[in-house]
Amino acid sequence: MKKKQLGNIFIICLAALNILLWLIFPPHNNLKTDYTSQLVGEAISSTAMVLISITLILSARIRYLEPYFGGLDQMYQSHKQVSIAAFLLLIAHMAVIPESGNPVIGKPLGVLSFVGILSMVLISISPRIPLVSRFLNLSYQKWQIAHKFLGLCFIIGLVHYFLVDTLSRQSIPGFYMLLLSGMGICAYLYKQLLSTSLEPGYEYIVEQINHLNGTSMEIVLKPANKPITFKAGQFAYIHFKDEPGLSEPHPFTISSSPKDKSLRLTIKGSGDWTGTLRKNLKPGAVATIRGGFGMFNYKDSGKEQIWIAGGIGVTPFLSWIRDLNGRPDRNVDFYYSVRSESDAIFLDEFEAVARKSDNFRVNIHYAQKDGHLAVEKIAENSQGKLTHKDIYLCGPIKMSEGFARSFKELGVPAEQIHYEEFNFR
Repeated sequence: MKKKQLGNIFIICLAALNILLWLIFPPHNNLKTDYTSQLVGEAISSTAMVLISITLILSARIRYLEPYFGGLDQMYQSHKQVSIAAFLLLIAHMAVIPESGNPVIGKPLGVLSFVGILSMVLISISPRIPLVSRFLNLSYQKWQIAHKFLGLCFIIGLVHYFLVDTLSRQSIPGFYMLLLSGMGICAYLYKQLLSTSLEPGYEYIVEQINHLNGTSMEIVLKPANKPITFKAGQFAYIHFKDEPGLSEPHPFTISSSPKDKSLRLTIKGSGDWTGTLRKNLKPGAVATIRGGFGMFNYKDSGKEQIWIAGGIGVTPFLSWIRDLNGRPDRNVDFYYSVRSESDAIFLDEFEAVARKSDNFRVNIHYAQKDGHLAVEKIAENSQGKLTHKDIYLCGPIKMSEGFARSFKELGVPAEQIHYEEFNFR
């Protein structure tokens, strides 16, 4: 079993243990409501509370948990899936549980908590549901602000638990749920109140701003004191606390090598925050960097590889080749898919590596004139069996997921297909 699978297995075990405790230590019937409905309803809701506690812990960005999920991006995907599972359990709870307790305060708080969690789930999954995304197409910054309310909704739900009549208040299953709930609340409070001051943040000065084309820019930063440590291909959170509209941290892949003295971020303007950045950022601005995060690393795989970049998804591959100093230690076919020639930023660096090395081949694809890059073309050009290669993908999430499905259909094992879930929403 791989280490990166342990996190999700542990989550399943925590939820299963909650159900097991209800089966082994069922509380005594101390209410006048239907015992079976009350028991089932509380078992379901307590499992939901356990799962939401876990989501709060995952969203706290605790770095030592990364290896157990395969990177921070995968932790956030687990957070999203667990949130959806908890929400579905809350629906079942509301359908099963009988009327009890304080209807004036207790029940309305439960409904308020449910509606709040429903809103957070819809906001999280909206980018992948076309109909919902039309109404909840929030920018990353607005999504981040809204997402902070999940913990408050959870706390309201816990208050609801104490204001209604329950079987589990003095039971082992109840103590277990409260223990996990307390951990979740501590993680939430840490993230909202303490993480900024306790997590290592490194000050950088904007040294240079390079506008690469009509939408993309490269920011060159020099460390004010100690630089961050990171691996090629990782991402970092950056914010400018003294710059209007840029104080919220945003994640971007680092495009420089860990060996470089300067830190380089290549950013495409695609929202309010990046638009403000492109328009207003000036040399001399002070940035705070936290990182590196993620485990997108070609060194973890074999000698035969295919790299596929879509648009601004070129950044981790750029960091990789800069770290290689022009001497690739893998046999790599690099596919770079962009809309037009002006979007092929840093293509010259990849082609320079290809000219110096026989085991690094560049394939540029312009969608405007060539259409969409097809897996069949990659398979046709592949030297050696496709099933013997590791595939690395970075670009729009629909592109990465589409390629992943197509490669699996061609027989490439899932464990040989690697891509970051960089859409955290």
